[in-house]
Amino acid sequence: MASDGMSNVGNEEEPNDNDKYNPKLDFFSEEFDPLLALKTPNLVVPVSNATTHDNLQKFKSVVEGKRQENTSKVAEISTEVSIERRWLPHQLPIQVKRKTISKNVLSKMETVVGPLQLLKTCKDNQHRIKVWTRHSHGIRGFCIGYIAAFDKHWNLALEDVEEVWTRPKRRKVPALNSAKADLKIQPKVLPPPVTIVKSTKKTETCSRHVSQLLLRGEHIAYIVVIPDETKS
Repeated sequence: MASDGMSNVGNEEEPNDNDKYNPKLDFFSEEFDPLLALKTPNLVVPVSNATTHDNLQKFKSVVEGKRQENTSKVAEISTEVSIERRWLPHQLPIQVKRKTISKNVLSKMETVVGPLQLLKTCKDNQHRIKVWTRHSHGIRGFCIGYIAAFDKHWNLALEDVEEVWTRPKRRKVPALNSAKADLKIQPKVLPPPVTIVKSTKKTETCSRHVSQLLLRGEHIAYIVVIPDETKS
């Protein structure tokens, strides 16, 4: 019995392999091995609610007392610094109030100066003008009417216009509204009727009345103001 008791006591004093102290599994030891601690099952963590960090670098910075700032704030600061370095104070854009004055043909006609001032006078006082027009190789004819509008390029909008021009007598295509014209498809809007005033061997002088006419400045040769007493 004594021997059995001595044997039992000896078995109780034998240390278990799991109860052996391992400095690599001691969290407060300098020889602590985190990889071995992760692989060891049923290892009790001394502080269960400890903060988890993404990497060792962040853990070291926390231990050393160097808190990293928020990445968003760092990004904002970096962008602001880059803008300040890229642009100097005198190079930044300046806000200027835009002019609200609307410039069009009607407003420019009121402030025109120089030779165009005569056209404005004729428009305001309803004076008739005589405009000689040209083509590629000479004078084509003339137009008599009232000025409705004009611009700096001498483009004229005329009203109540009497147009007279000269054209070749022999043409391959007959003019519209003439006795020789034979059109299979009649247009919906016909041009004003043309009257032959004078006819020679090679040319004929035509005349027509147009309610509204637009003359381009490049087709105008010269302009004459008709006195008031010659109004018909």
